[in-house]
Amino acid sequence: MIRKIIKKLESSQEFKEWKKDNKDSYISYVFKMPDEMAPDEWQIGFYNKNDTITTFMVKDTVHMMPESKIFKKPGENVLKLDINKIKIDPEKALQKAEELQQKKYETEPIIKRILLLQNLSVGQVYNITFLTRTFKTLNIKIDSKTGKIVKHELASLMEFKAS
Repeated sequence: MIRKIIKKLESSQEFKEWKKDNKDSYISYVFKMPDEMAPDEWQIGFYNKNDTITTFMVKDTVHMMPESKIFKKPGENVLKLDINKIKIDPEKALQKAEELQQKKYETEPIIKRILLLQNLSVGQVYNITFLTRTFKTLNIKIDSKTGKIVKHELASLMEFKAS
């Protein structure tokens, strides 16, 4: 499914025009909020060498968002997504994350789901975050190739400090 969305993006005129001037940019993430976005709606982000991100909204049509500043720690690299390492569909990853939530965190009912496919220091993962009714975040990282749960942690939203 992700490959199909990326192919749709890459075949669009808007993307082709942008890519002419951004040959060194590469895909760095795929994003979806399943509860708030249409089933065929995705955001695909491209890392630009000037430490910015260009995001494309892909649905029936393709729409490019204005270039934006990137959120990363100083000295941290933004890694390229490897399309060949996507063997697990996003629905399967979400299902696996929800099964873990039911098994280990059943007292934390989910109110919002966020799915991000990205290449991190732990590998290329579906970085899934659930916001819970108890004002916590449950973050689950699932390998995009094997479907194995790499990491999971529960944190209180109150622990996050504004910087």
